Amino acid sequence: MNKVLPDSPLDPAKDRAAFNRAIDHYLPSQGFHNVNDDLSFEDALLYTASLLDSASATALDCGELLDNPGRAKILAVWHLLEIAKTTVDRSIECVKPLKPTT
Repeated sequence: MNKVLPDSPLDPAKDRAAFNRAIDHYLPSQGFHNVNDDLSFEDALLYTASLLDSASATALDCGELLDNPGRAKILAVWHLLEIAKTTVDRSIECVKPLKPTT
């Protein structure tokens, strides 16, 4: 089968521009996640600790699958996540529940 029109030459700049337009159209500019206005400080800390735990586990799993230098970069990210998680965990320990007033 002969084509009437040949394939157009690939233009990476056009492809990138089309990709960026599609991303701008389908993805929100304000981010994917909204925080409930009624979320308490304590619940926010607990949720953040859970997110950091998941991110840390994911980074560690990915790091085990890579060779250097990618492995070193992922493990550096894992180390930073662990530091942040330890700090949040300590913050949770410091939060004292309010005593009910009678």
